[in-house]
Amino acid sequence: MKKFVFWSGIYNAGLGLVLTCPALYRGLGLNIPVPFWGWLVGGFLAYTGAVLILASRELRRRASFVYWESILRYVAALLLIPAGLFGDLGLIAVPLGLGDLAIGLVYMFGLPKETGLSHRVLFFDRQD
Repeated sequence: MKKFVFWSGIYNAGLGLVLTCPALYRGLGLNIPVPFWGWLVGGFLAYTGAVLILASRELRRRASFVYWESILRYVAALLLIPAGLFGDLGLIAVPLGLGDLAIGLVYMFGLPKETGLSHRVLFFDRQD
């Protein structure tokens, strides 16, 4: 699980970097109409990438950060999949959203198994 969290953090940071360059994300088929939004989301992804990378070093102690990231992944999936299918964001948003959903599920259900902490403990950041 530590490696999975680490590499998903690298993925976030890399995607954040891609979103700072309109030529790159447009080349991938992602249609973000104003570069500002790509930069904003890119900065957010860079931050969450750093959090995941750092959390992977002491996963049991920092597992709540990763657990909350799973909720962010669900929100991303809820936004990306319909925007890719029915909006003008580009079809590439669909596999990105499905990937977010899968990663969120791995986090949410893998962390309790890996750390021995309950969902409640992870959600409220309690080390009971």
